[in-house]
Amino acid sequence: MQKRNVVFVLNEYNGHGGAQRVASILAEDFVRDGHNVAVLSINEQKDAPSYFSKDIPVQIVQKNGYRATAPKELSSNLKAFRLNTVAKELKRRRELAKRKQEVEKFFDKYGDQEVFVIVIQVWGMQWVQPLLYRPNVKIIGQSHESYIASKASSRYKRILRYYRQVSKFLLLTQKDADHFEGQGFSNVGVIYNPTPFRKQVDPKVLYSSKTIVSTGRLIEAKGFDILIEAFSRIAQDLPGWKLEIYGEGPAEKSLQTLIDILDLNDRVFLMGQTKDVQAALSASSLFVLSSKAEGLPMSLIEAQSCGLPCISTDCAPGIREIVGDYKNGYVTPVDDIQLLSRQMKRLLTNPELFYEFSQRSYESSARFDKEYIKSQWYDLFEEIGGNEK
Repeated sequence: MQKRNVVFVLNEYNGHGGAQRVASILAEDFVRDGHNVAVLSINEQKDAPSYFSKDIPVQIVQKNGYRATAPKELSSNLKAFRLNTVAKELKRRRELAKRKQEVEKFFDKYGDQEVFVIVIQVWGMQWVQPLLYRPNVKIIGQSHESYIASKASSRYKRILRYYRQVSKFLLLTQKDADHFEGQGFSNVGVIYNPTPFRKQVDPKVLYSSKTIVSTGRLIEAKGFDILIEAFSRIAQDLPGWKLEIYGEGPAEKSLQTLIDILDLNDRVFLMGQTKDVQAALSASSLFVLSSKAEGLPMSLIEAQSCGLPCISTDCAPGIREIVGDYKNGYVTPVDDIQLLSRQMKRLLTNPELFYEFSQRSYESSARFDKEYIKSQWYDLFEEIGGNEK
């Protein structure tokens, strides 16, 4: 196999977001196969852990934590004698120009060797745009959210501006790719997120754990309040069952208050961040995703990779590419507490149905096996490559 140079571009290399997790899984596998892998991180979180191995070099663009403010137009501010605003804008432009030069120097070290640059989030494109015109640099842009979520955000204008020009623009679902093709993109493709592990747990062992589990950042968009309330409605019908939520975030206090109000302190637990997702899932029974918006959630893929049946809100096109409604789990409308609680009760009070869904769930996870996903990446490198060493 030809040895390749691969650079991941992230907003922040450390932290525990889904983007970092996916990038680190791919990076570790590429390194294991003998490729040269590096990370270009725009910023870094202070004192935050990283999924990336210490063997993978990381270059931070904004080493001093500088974050550029929004650009200001010069002429109108000069006419209005806003000299302080003009001075700040000139300083901002000088800082950005300096950093862009450093990014170009980072890539100069590869000489004429072919480099595959995987831009995990569109914000990184402003730093690598000058590289678009280097024949040895092949840029692959990614979006880890649905087309609908992108269009509703400030990121959409950047996607339209930058991702039309890259060698390949990767989406997480075919429906999202179709949407962008409809917007005139001719470079779209689809590659799923890989699962970092895949090991089936006996469905009877899973069921005996009597644990509903969910993971994610504790923020309003994840809908954990909906999940807690849905569980409260069926808690009396599920003696011995508990709900565990893994993650950290600003909504922790409000969620704990809700647990207190519903008198569920001995049934619902905020577990904090876990370093071993596989162990947490393998010790659980049912995974529930209650989000308002997602792309192709890693959490569902990982849960299926342990054989957990999944119940998810219909919060993105990618959900139905993972969860088969009434086949290996259930899909419910966003914020529908009543149906969410009913489907949890339906599955957890019927062991035979649970065992059936568990088996199908694990079988379905084969599409996300990291060896299979990695082979798709290598096929993509072959497709867009061509600059011989």
